[in-house]
Amino acid sequence: MKKNFLTLPPRNYILLTTLIIPMKKFIHILLIQIFIFTFAVAQGKKPVWVEKHPATFGYYHGIGSAPKSGSQQEYAQRAKDAALNDIAQQIIVSIDAEQMSKLSEKMGELSQEYQTAVKTSTKAELEGVETVETWSDEDNYWVYYRLSIEEYKRIKEEKLRKATTLALDFYTKAKNSEKANLLSDALQSYMQALSAIEKHLGETMEVAYEGQKIFLSNEIFSSLQSLLNRVELKPRNPKIDAQVGKPLRQPLEVAVVNSASSEPILNFPVKYFFMRGGGDIIAQSKSDKNGIASTQVAKVTATDKLQLIRVEASPAALLGQNVSPLIETLVKSFTLPNARFTLNVVSLSIMFETEEMLFGNKLALPRIEPMLKNSLSSQGFSFVDDPSKANLMVSIKANGRDGGEYGGLYTAYVDANISVVDLTSGEEVYKTAFNNVKGVSINFEKAGMKAYDEIAADLQKKVIPKILEQLKK
Repeated sequence: MKKNFLTLPPRNYILLTTLIIPMKKFIHILLIQIFIFTFAVAQGKKPVWVEKHPATFGYYHGIGSAPKSGSQQEYAQRAKDAALNDIAQQIIVSIDAEQMSKLSEKMGELSQEYQTAVKTSTKAELEGVETVETWSDEDNYWVYYRLSIEEYKRIKEEKLRKATTLALDFYTKAKNSEKANLLSDALQSYMQALSAIEKHLGETMEVAYEGQKIFLSNEIFSSLQSLLNRVELKPRNPKIDAQVGKPLRQPLEVAVVNSASSEPILNFPVKYFFMRGGGDIIAQSKSDKNGIASTQVAKVTATDKLQLIRVEASPAALLGQNVSPLIETLVKSFTLPNARFTLNVVSLSIMFETEEMLFGNKLALPRIEPMLKNSLSSQGFSFVDDPSKANLMVSIKANGRDGGEYGGLYTAYVDANISVVDLTSGEEVYKTAFNNVKGVSINFEKAGMKAYDEIAADLQKKVIPKILEQLKK
């Protein structure tokens, strides 16, 4: 008769259970360890798409990665940007320079710059992108996105349709304003039409206008250039005297006129900038009711004797503050009406008030003043002795004192104060001090000269640039 282990004697039963229970625990622990090991291996294995770029039919695929630096949100965003850029690279095809030249002669030269701007814009506006998978290891984070080609084409065609409709509406308004001789209004409408199609210049935009078929992008470009060719800018004060560090006494005024009729053009946008030289200038302006646009130069900062300021039409200003890089690129392709102003710049005149002493006696040959004059002269400043003719006063007060003798070597210490005052306003524009500058030599006089030379060297390296910076502010 077979015995059930439950019928075994107590001693045998205890022995058997002590063997079974540890075995169950061992198997349980072993299974857990196998599961953890399998999971870890699965997690550590790189997905195929990390090593090899996917090529599934009907999709654009974007893979992006980023080092795990910063917060998780930051490196995840960097990886996402890289993946979207990967998709944008596949979408943007090469834009033929000959095709772009049909719009404008300069546009062919700018085709690469335009293509780069379109790619940046496309990446920022991608729609319908799906997250397929993410993966990370100890150091890096990867993300895999995809975009249906069919869906992208559908969205693109819809955007093109809306852009064409909007651009045609603005183009029609521009033509009507042009017929009414409202050139500024026409320019604004043309710029709005260009803005509507800025991302679609490579597309065929054939539309019906006044009973005829036209290629809209070509017509917008040619009409815009034709309008700009009708505008002339005439400086009212083309040559102006100026002074470094000072504002211009008169505004820069330019008459904006219709080159065919010489009639003033109202509300026409222009911009000013230094072609040569430099200064603080109000860059944007519009012509008033008399067709006069003007601006102010708050201060001339460059020391060039001859400086040039260019004024030119600024059609992008009609689109407001947030002008896209695409529009900025497109505006470069137009020949803009322009003019220039010539500034005859007179340097600031400086008077020196110097007291350089050594052991209570005035130095026969100053040490600091010549070095300052040499540096300022190279920057275009001139020097006078009459305070009534000076713009600035440079005050130098320095004195050397006995520092004692030890072992045949003599020591002297020099203190110096340097101040620059604007004589027009009475304002102290710069001030510095040197204390206990040490010189050592074979006698007290030479030790004092060495201390003075130490101050001069420090002035040359550190102080002169700061003085010039303050004078040009």
